[in-house]
Amino acid sequence: MEKIDRKFRILAVNPVNGKVYDESNALLLCAKDKAVPAALIAYRNECERIGANLEHIESVNLLLERVFRYQATVEKRVPDTIGDEIPRCIRGEGV
Repeated sequence: MEKIDRKFRILAVNPVNGKVYDESNALLLCAKDKAVPAALIAYRNECERIGANLEHIESVNLLLERVFRYQATVEKRVPDTIGDEIPRCIRGEGV
């Protein structure tokens, strides 16, 4: 299966339903990335538009609050891509 996220190696487990996600079916955004709040707002708005349930929309709102707190108290940076990252992502190689 093609890797969706070619920047990060991912292993995530949903603690509620036990589903496992990796770079073939998920993507990772870093909380420090200044662009993430805008991405989450756009995602939440699209979820509302397409009729996602209210619990999901509220979970995005709570995530957004946590990201804002993180960026205000821990770290906030302009996203960057350096070194061999683009060629590696084009080739589809792991991290």
